[in-house]
Amino acid sequence: MKGYRKLKQVFFAILAAVFLISGSVPAFAQNTYADWQEVAAVMGETLDGAVELYRAGGDDAGKKATAEVNVAYFKFYEKLGFEKTVMAAISGKRGGDVEHQFYLVKKVIRDQGTVEELSEKTDVLKSMLVEDAVFLDGGEKTEGGSGEEAKSPDAGAKPAHSTEPQGNAEAAGWQTLIAVLGLTLREGLEAILVIAAIIAYLVKTDNKKYLGGVYAGALLGVLFSGVLALAFNFVAANIGDAESGIGQEIFEGLTMFLAVIVLFYVSNWMLSKSETELWSKYIKDQVEHSVSRGSMYALAFSAFLAVSREGAELILFFQGMRSNISNNPHMMWLGLLIAALILVFVYIGITRLSIRLPLKPFFTFTSWLMFVLCISFVGKGVYELQEAGVIGRTQISAMNEFTFDSLGIYDRFETLIPQVVLLVITVITYRYQMQNNKKKRAELEKKQPEQKQQM
Repeated sequence: MKGYRKLKQVFFAILAAVFLISGSVPAFAQNTYADWQEVAAVMGETLDGAVELYRAGGDDAGKKATAEVNVAYFKFYEKLGFEKTVMAAISGKRGGDVEHQFYLVKKVIRDQGTVEELSEKTDVLKSMLVEDAVFLDGGEKTEGGSGEEAKSPDAGAKPAHSTEPQGNAEAAGWQTLIAVLGLTLREGLEAILVIAAIIAYLVKTDNKKYLGGVYAGALLGVLFSGVLALAFNFVAANIGDAESGIGQEIFEGLTMFLAVIVLFYVSNWMLSKSETELWSKYIKDQVEHSVSRGSMYALAFSAFLAVSREGAELILFFQGMRSNISNNPHMMWLGLLIAALILVFVYIGITRLSIRLPLKPFFTFTSWLMFVLCISFVGKGVYELQEAGVIGRTQISAMNEFTFDSLGIYDRFETLIPQVVLLVITVITYRYQMQNNKKKRAELEKKQPEQKQQM
């Protein structure tokens, strides 16, 4: 029981550090907004400015217009938590639809389309933004949803420039709570799964002496997240919000790829131990001490990446909600508290259940869990780079806009192709490890009678 108490104490300390940093990192932005409709109105004005810059013409008209669209996306839609709130309170698909509409607006500029084409695409985008803002502020969501049928900000919702409030405070408060709860669970669960699996492995194989390294990796991840949040804020204040947002997307995408490499190594390493239950006590004792220094560093680094990968994004999200959206701050903190309690119980449940599992199912389950996370991270990594404009996108019409954000599955060739490649590599690796394990088991079973005769 002392071990479990220690695990819970350390985990609570990590969560407390996340909340402390998310509340203490200063915001450089000075503007505050009464509700999401006001944010949508300002975004509409910014997008209108992009159209006017494009209309003015000139050698750098396209560049200026694109920069203004990026400001609308990174400074408002992403930095203030509009995108994350939509994904949590409405749906991940809706957030993806809006993000794709931003892409279509910039595509018109890149392809040197007409001013009328650009105006049409921005009107659709503004309509989508207003519609979502009305819903998040406690109003009724209009029919349609995709925004493609709208041709002006008046379609499907009240105009972005309207000053008349819609919805009610109570409904808006619950939307805020649901959004914060959903986002925290969505982002936190991935880190919980990785850290809980690593800790359960070390406890189960009697390698508790290495737990300190995993805890240190997780705590360093929290501190690193705070430093990154400060860095992104500094860039936003001194260079530009668009540049800060693009840098954040690139960082998150590259970190996803790094996490894939580390987790793929760890999952293969755990899979190689999946036949442990069939080995003799002598071999089991060897496995209990088989965590090499290199493997220990990999486990600690996995914990570090699990936290830092999403930590900075979560901190910036809550910072934007707290500093720039003035309504329902108590519901934001309540949602965060509920999510933290749920994650604590999930963490305790996973570690206890995993520790009680027989060795073979445990090793097989944890290794496949990390394989699945690798598939997810590959898709999400490409998606982040697409949001930053580093990688293009080609939609797959046959998927009918199907997306599964939790597994990083999107209707784009650029995300699916590397996932399929990794899946093939995973199957080949699994078959190789199983054959290798069978050979080891046969050799060990052959040695056991010899050891008994010598005794």
